[in-house]
Amino acid sequence: MMEIEKEMEVEDSHILCKQKTAESEKVLDYDYKKCAGCSICVALCPKKALAEGPLQEIAKGMDAPPVLIDLDACVFCGMCANFCPVRAFRMTVKERLPAAESKDENVPTTEGSSIALIDAGLEEKT
Repeated sequence: MMEIEKEMEVEDSHILCKQKTAESEKVLDYDYKKCAGCSICVALCPKKALAEGPLQEIAKGMDAPPVLIDLDACVFCGMCANFCPVRAFRMTVKERLPAAESKDENVPTTEGSSIALIDAGLEEKT
């Protein structure tokens, strides 16, 4: 059975959810200040790992994320990043090559690639 490590940390307005396995490291970066609170991500999450935040408190001006992430339920599929209309979610994936292959300089890597960009077939906009 594959060992999966998950952790969550907060940096300013970014909630960073990380999943590490022997094969990859995935980071879901949720910038809750960008979030419009439309709940599209909540409705489409296949594992129901997203829920609406404290909307009454947010409406009163409190600083709280409009969407809450259940790290235990999240499978890092990238659906939230693919469909967020304001790009509040961003998923990045770093693939780890097996030790024997990593020595071959001709083997392409996907380090730093973004699921949101790969799955949607979009180019990154800055």
